[in-house]
Amino acid sequence: MANQKGGVGKTAATINLGAALTEQGRRVLLVDFDPQGHLSDALGVGETPDDRTLRGALLGEWRGDLHHLVITHRPGLDVMATNVDMSLLERGLYMQNNRERRLSRLLEALEDDYDTCLIDCAPSLGVITDCALMAARRRPERRGGIIVPVEAEDSSIRALRLLLRQIGILSEEMDIQLDVLGLVPSRIDVRDGAVVTSTLEAFRGLGEPPVIAEIKKRTELRKAWRAKVSVLEYAPKADISGWFRDLAKVVTAG
Repeated sequence: MANQKGGVGKTAATINLGAALTEQGRRVLLVDFDPQGHLSDALGVGETPDDRTLRGALLGEWRGDLHHLVITHRPGLDVMATNVDMSLLERGLYMQNNRERRLSRLLEALEDDYDTCLIDCAPSLGVITDCALMAARRRPERRGGIIVPVEAEDSSIRALRLLLRQIGILSEEMDIQLDVLGLVPSRIDVRDGAVVTSTLEAFRGLGEPPVIAEIKKRTELRKAWRAKVSVLEYAPKADISGWFRDLAKVVTAG
């Protein structure tokens, strides 16, 4: 889940797509790769101990069993939680060789334990996002891809162009294939008028990447966040839960 623009619904999409995939019987790992730690907080998952962190593993400062970084939130739904030291990750990565590949190599050590890994990216175009994009590349017999949550407002169009440019540059420089699976307009409130409807039409008219789901604003999502659970668990029959289930079908059908 990538978009350098904040407040577009990346974390909510990561959590609830993960929950929907778990309903399908898939084993899912959610990676909180945002130093702000919204995903860990939203699911009530505590920080990893200071001597055993994702940052430490990525920088080679901790070489223990990576399973110790993983916390089970619900059966089939695990979380690689954050720690406050993630705020220092980007600075540390700039001093490392092969920095863009470090998250990918770490997750590859766990991939036999899971059917799907979803990475909640930071609102950034820096090296930490490059790390996440590299982990989402297409590999032999391993499907990857990028989902871009977007907000239905004018500034989102420019932000999308910047992200797609970054993806193109990274693909060329690293000689990899990065597939943008689609856009997910989120937090849609048609009561906001022409700005919302015109931006939605602009996203739909792009063709590539396609709009693969539209998530309207619902109070159930905010209540689920406060309850530290997915909206599918909090309100399984709500229309918003159905939208995330539909998104899961699109993702697994590709």
